[in-house]
Amino acid sequence: GHPELCSRPCLYFAMGSCENGESCEYCHMPHSKRPVHLDKRHREMLRSMPPLEWAALMLPILQKKVEAVDDSLVTRAMLGDIAAHCGIPVGSVSSCMPQRSQRMLILTLRSMSLKAVLAAVQHGFSQHGHQVEEAVDALLLHLRRLAGQAVEPL
Repeated sequence: GHPELCSRPCLYFAMGSCENGESCEYCHMPHSKRPVHLDKRHREMLRSMPPLEWAALMLPILQKKVEAVDDSLVTRAMLGDIAAHCGIPVGSVSSCMPQRSQRMLILTLRSMSLKAVLAAVQHGFSQHGHQVEEAVDALLLHLRRLAGQAVEPL
């Protein structure tokens, strides 16, 4: 669950003035640090990668993050669906040693929340139609139900 799958923290709740209560779309639980996001340089680097190289970079990171939350057969099968729609087997690793800039990108991706990595995968493969988007949504929904969290779109 928290903070891997939650939405961004509610700024109004932190100030003690959120009037939305249970219907608020943001997280009311404490967050120890500011969420990590991809910067412009990292987004450009991901955009310039060929799809298979992009998937070989992202999917192993996604796999580790998801398995840290739930390592059940159902969850593994859902990861397999995402990988199949992306056109690469889960666990595949790029054959070349990443350069410094790519290593920095990998470190940033590893420090991002699971929800943020799922959103990046969904966005990165949006050109593949709705299959990846639906598979990512299904995985997020499954993980949230396991964590007992309210279900909201990605």
